[in-house]
Amino acid sequence: MRKIKHDVMPEMKRRFANRAIREQNIPQDTLEALVEAASLAPSCFNEQPWRFLIATGERREQLLATLTPKNQEWAGKAPVLVLTCAKKTFTEGGKDNFWHLSDTGCAAGFFILEAERRGLVAHPMAGFSKKAAREAFNIDEDLDIVHVMAVGYPGDVKLLSEHNQARNRPNPRKPISEILL
Repeated sequence: MRKIKHDVMPEMKRRFANRAIREQNIPQDTLEALVEAASLAPSCFNEQPWRFLIATGERREQLLATLTPKNQEWAGKAPVLVLTCAKKTFTEGGKDNFWHLSDTGCAAGFFILEAERRGLVAHPMAGFSKKAAREAFNIDEDLDIVHVMAVGYPGDVKLLSEHNQARNRPNPRKPISEILL
């Protein structure tokens, strides 16, 4: 793991894609705060193309069913699943918004960092069926489905399968020299 040598937010240094999540409900106002944090992200022409489907209860079960079996194994404990989408066109004029995915990724990052600040895990994943999610929630074709996030309080890693215990650690970061052009 690369040592961080500059003064960056502790939430950024601490955060990793934790799979150990407790089955403990999250207060509604906390979920709203995560979405509000996401709403503060910058976007092209202030379009704010991100959309979040916060799935609890029956909707959570529907979204959980769209995940791959390996993701269902650990994410099934999360009390909340979030489907993140990005509106492909600008509201004014309906022209293509070529920055919708970038903007939505930025908003998801704000969501994730606010979750970390509040002692929560927000683990984004790509292992799910976009087609099944679109059908389950009647998602409009003007929305790109970006990812699903499992959201919850950190749990005991020993409750994970051996496979997921081995994977449940911060991954190495590339050296700065590799990401600078």
